[in-house]
Amino acid sequence: MYIEDKSKYVGIDGANGIVKGRLVTIKSHLKPFLDYVHKDAKIKDLGVNTLLSYEREGEDISYELFRKRKGIADVTIRNEIASINACMSFLHEHREQLSDISSFKVPKIQSRKLDSGGEIVRRQTFTNEEWKTFYVAMRSYSAKKNNPNIQEYVEKQLARHFLLVMANMGGRNGEIRQIAHKNVSIENHVDAKQQKYSLARMKIEAHTSKVRIPRTIYANCGKYIERWIKIKKECGITFTDNDYLFSIDGEEFSNRKLNHHFTKIMDMTNIAYDRRDDLVVYSLRHMFITNMSLSGASFESIAQHCGTSIQQIQKVYKHVSDDERRTFATMRYMNIGGNIVPMSDAYGD
Repeated sequence: MYIEDKSKYVGIDGANGIVKGRLVTIKSHLKPFLDYVHKDAKIKDLGVNTLLSYEREGEDISYELFRKRKGIADVTIRNEIASINACMSFLHEHREQLSDISSFKVPKIQSRKLDSGGEIVRRQTFTNEEWKTFYVAMRSYSAKKNNPNIQEYVEKQLARHFLLVMANMGGRNGEIRQIAHKNVSIENHVDAKQQKYSLARMKIEAHTSKVRIPRTIYANCGKYIERWIKIKKECGITFTDNDYLFSIDGEEFSNRKLNHHFTKIMDMTNIAYDRRDDLVVYSLRHMFITNMSLSGASFESIAQHCGTSIQQIQKVYKHVSDDERRTFATMRYMNIGGNIVPMSDAYGD
């Protein structure tokens, strides 16, 4: 629609007129953007941070990095973004308001080498302190006493539990949104200290996975799933085994709504303002993978769990290598009463 509209002004005199070559340029600028977001993406699912952070083929990437990997010059990337935002402005101002936003946030493009050391992923990963203030904010944001409107309450609880599950199982947004009730079962266990915990056994079906390969995983998020199902029932939401787990109306919970609630929660935290643009929903997957690596899990196990390749994990999460080596250096275990207990050293004095 945007291209058709611009075509009307080819050869027209005046401020709005453009030459034929300019139309060709606009088309060439928009083509890589369609490749970046995928042609079947819905316009209203795109958020203001789409150019700064977007999930493609299991990787969280920016438009700048996406284009630089193809050898595109900085000036060309700037011009492409200008055309992209002009298109978004047109869609937003259209009488049917096809877009909820008038433009994307523009990255500060600087000439630099590709992220070979994982610095971008490091920046986009929650620290333990940031995650704590975030999940504390989620409690208040979704609390029943703060949300007298039942519809708002249940949607905020949906967003909260979605994010809690993502942080504790490391799945991709799209995979979690499409998990059906039939794909989840809860197993109750007791640890070495006789403390109860719940594991969720989750089946990720091939058609919902970015890599189109099914997998079954266990995740330490059973209590969050049980609590979310209880909230649904208490609020009178009916569902079948074939319905989406994270849904209140039978429809898939949109990425746009998830990002909306994520931003609202972020505004309630004390996380530094210069960090907030770095942290996105996908940062929870980064946090999970980083924490699993530092806990001693192998890249092979992490790759199988997260539905990606070992090479991808090694490439993207290079920044955890030194911390992982330090963790390995202090790993000691002893069998005490039939329980495997971690020890700080081997007591060799």
